Amino acid sequence: MSSLIIEQSIFSEASIVNQSESKAIFRCPLQSVDEVNQNRRMYPKGVLSEGMNSCRPRIEMRSFFSELDHPIPTGNDAVDGIRQTTVSLEKVSHIVRSYDFKGNLLVGEMETTRTPNGMILLGLLRDKAGVGFSMRGLAELERMTEYSLVKSPLTIISFDAVSMPSHKSAVVDFNEMRFEATALTESKGMICANGKCFLPDYFDRLVETKVVDFFKRWV
Repeated sequence: MSSLIIEQSIFSEASIVNQSESKAIFRCPLQSVDEVNQNRRMYPKGVLSEGMNSCRPRIEMRSFFSELDHPIPTGNDAVDGIRQTTVSLEKVSHIVRSYDFKGNLLVGEMETTRTPNGMILLGLLRDKAGVGFSMRGLAELERMTEYSLVKSPLTIISFDAVSMPSHKSAVVDFNEMRFEATALTESKGMICANGKCFLPDYFDRLVETKVVDFFKRWV
């Protein structure tokens, strides 16, 4: 029987990719694999990789939503069962755009949304506040001697932004972070950057699909 998993990230150090007045795009380690974490759970890389691969259609549709904080239990098991396993659109703060694995870390690229909660997360990032990320998911757990093994299939619901991750290092580290913007100009109702001009709506789509570098990328 599958269990609800609320999993704090083991180590998170974010790097801003793009930042504008209305949103931020950033990369951040989300989850470790093939090691026992401080919640005494172990995620085999194959299980987590399979779980993330099943999220690709949501990534491609820009619908891999996550919330600002985990849902708060109400005490009503029927209501909580649905709420904990569902992302509420009115609570959405960011979208997972892409991911890759670096060593034993799952790294995600995320984008804040233009929702009220997305603006809150954007404000926290701009204020260099400590923000952590925590996975919500469903999987069967096999009890081992000293830890619980997460078994396939793993259903990943979201990677919510949280204020108090269970691990001290599971927060955004801004010590090496800075924002760099290229100059934008407006000409005859068009947005111009780097000597090229676009209609505003088309410019936004090009930025979101990374065809246009709205801001200088740095690592």
